[in-house]
Amino acid sequence: MTVSDPTLDMHAFLVTRWEGEPVNAAPEEHDDLRWFLPSDLTDLKMAHPPRLSSILNAVQVATG
Repeated sequence: MTVSDPTLDMHAFLVTRWEGEPVNAAPEEHDDLRWFLPSDLTDLKMAHPPRLSSILNAVQVATG
């Protein structure tokens, strides 16, 4: 996927199978780490709110 914002550094993972709960192993970098359904993403409070549309587009592309 091409992102037109060079200031955006985003990493995403499409998880199809997992056991247990994710753990925030870098609390100095992240406030929280948890699972979201794609339908929950529009309610996220982002540090940079304009980036939410890029995240939503990436999820739509990944989940087809």
